[in-house]
Amino acid sequence: MQALTQCWFTRTHRPERWMEHDEDGSHLSTCRYCERRIVSWDREAWYLADGFNVSRLAETASGRTLTLVDVSEDMLLHRFSVTHLNDEAAIEAFKKQVAAQYAMDEPGSPLRLLDSGGTPRPRVRTQTAPRRAGVSRAAPDSRKSA
Repeated sequence: MQALTQCWFTRTHRPERWMEHDEDGSHLSTCRYCERRIVSWDREAWYLADGFNVSRLAETASGRTLTLVDVSEDMLLHRFSVTHLNDEAAIEAFKKQVAAQYAMDEPGSPLRLLDSGGTPRPRVRTQTAPRRAGVSRAAPDSRKSA
């Protein structure tokens, strides 16, 4: 009998180290616990890739929203529409107002405010290790490459 994985209890999937990038800007990987395909659009919240994602449908069909989520219970608490706000400064002020109203700044708060249309974070480029002098790379089909 197979044991239940951590993500079955917590509903929080964690990706393996490798990721694929899809045309729609999503990131695909495999959950390190249940070994199922998962997908993310912000590299923070991961969903099963094999199913119907109602949250993603609402984000893409209804315009920009702010979503208040309880990450400990994996529960969507409130979805705020921000289509009536004119610019980024007004949206940032509204985010601060929501954070103060729901006490999100307190330590240990499980509440997160997700922005469906926020600017993506810049990708962090990892540097490769410097090559040592006199050491050549192994051929693709040699014993050194195994």
